[in-house]
Amino acid sequence: MEIGLDQILVEPYASSFRGKRLGLVTNSSSFDTKFASSVSLFHEYYDLRVLYAPEHGLDGSAAAGQSIGDKRDPVTALPIRSLYQGEQSSLDASLFADIDLLVFDMQDVGLRFYTYITTLEQLMHVGIPLVVLDRPNPLGGEVVEGPMLDAKHASFVGLEGLVVRYGLSIGELACFLNGERKIGCDLQIIPLQGWKRNRRWEDLKRPWIMTSPAIAHAHTIELYAGFCLLEGTNLSEGRGTSAPFELFGAPFIDAHQLSKGVGKLNLAGVCFTPITFVPSASKFQGEVCHGLYAHVTDSHRFRPFETALSVLSFIWEQYPDTLTFNASFARLAGFAEQEIQSQYVQATLEHIEQETQAFAHMKRSYELYA
Repeated sequence: MEIGLDQILVEPYASSFRGKRLGLVTNSSSFDTKFASSVSLFHEYYDLRVLYAPEHGLDGSAAAGQSIGDKRDPVTALPIRSLYQGEQSSLDASLFADIDLLVFDMQDVGLRFYTYITTLEQLMHVGIPLVVLDRPNPLGGEVVEGPMLDAKHASFVGLEGLVVRYGLSIGELACFLNGERKIGCDLQIIPLQGWKRNRRWEDLKRPWIMTSPAIAHAHTIELYAGFCLLEGTNLSEGRGTSAPFELFGAPFIDAHQLSKGVGKLNLAGVCFTPITFVPSASKFQGEVCHGLYAHVTDSHRFRPFETALSVLSFIWEQYPDTLTFNASFARLAGFAEQEIQSQYVQATLEHIEQETQAFAHMKRSYELYA
């Protein structure tokens, strides 16, 4: 399999970059198949003028939500301009005044929560021609999950009209946004060669290069697809541990009782074991927490978003006076927490399935791969 970055030096794609002042939107996870970085390749072979950094910065070290300042790249001496200053709704056109072409090359995780796709959508509005170097969706291109986000709940961590797990490569997603939103971006995709929709990251035999501080391993993404919702609660989602989104809990949880109760939910493709942990950062820093560790036993049957909602609903039933929700829950889920109370959760899951199927049908016209 070849990714977009593997093909930038050959025709018909090389001519897209020659004679143009380039701006590259990338980060430290962007390497080609031979482990050459996108920065080094464009700097060596083309007129690369500016580097643009998304959330977490060019080097990927900044914490979630941390504003990033402009700086200069110590290797190439190129200016690095930050595209992330909190949850701004648009980008200042002056950031792009001295370039002719934007190149976007970042590994995505295939989920609505991940802010790189919001940055991509914002770039499509700045009026500069855009080339997206396609990369595979690590969760594959077949399974779709979650409700379509309405305008009321749209934010920097949630693009309107997308489901949570959208089953598109980053290039396909760019085409979807351009088409469905009628943006009119001058958009070119350098496509994948040899990728099929049923191929997940483990099928590619490629190493996973950390895309953000909390996504150190490819298998984390599958659980992040659901348990990112815990960021909208007073449960620890595992930040400050070695396994964020794979484990969760709080000081008030009885891990063994919760493990027994969740086990009776008969959730497909996953099992949970009790765990005790002490986060070194974020919620409950330095406090002993009790909770569950999630183990995916069958990726084909596992539905992380549905699983997380079912588990949260059960925890709320067991701890009605201690489990609390914050404003992030509705932004991430696309609906208020009341929708997962025990008497409503089944109807909510059925409604989500209807929206999932509607989106699956909608996205087919933007699929570039079989």
